[in-house]
Amino acid sequence: MKQSTRKPAQPSSAAGYAAMCQLATNSKGKKLMSVPVETIKQMLEAYEDMLDIVAFDAAKHHEQEYLPKVVVDRLIEGENSLRVYREHRGLTQQVLANASGVSRDMIAMIETGRKNGSLATIKKLAGALDVDIEDLS
Repeated sequence: MKQSTRKPAQPSSAAGYAAMCQLATNSKGKKLMSVPVETIKQMLEAYEDMLDIVAFDAAKHHEQEYLPKVVVDRLIEGENSLRVYREHRGLTQQVLANASGVSRDMIAMIETGRKNGSLATIKKLAGALDVDIEDLS
């Protein structure tokens, strides 16, 4: 089988990838295709990009809230979720207390980890922040 040493160009479509492949026939008449490794890498990257686009489009149709990266990073790092969501909503502890019916002192204790808050308290806070209860656990 004949091999090419030239570097493949970036294809703009699936037809572009096919043009980079070489067809050959072995001694038994079986058709073979030679695909440069770089082309396969490009095809895999394009496929992953397509999967990301499909996932993004599907998520858009579920009307879910999108959080900024900085908020997601804070949650991943283990920062108190009540504080993260409260600050993301632009609320002070007092404003959240007024909206939820939970005392400002209790909110402060939950945010600092001194108290966990009862299920009823977490429900009130989640409702005021417009998040699921699981988001505050």
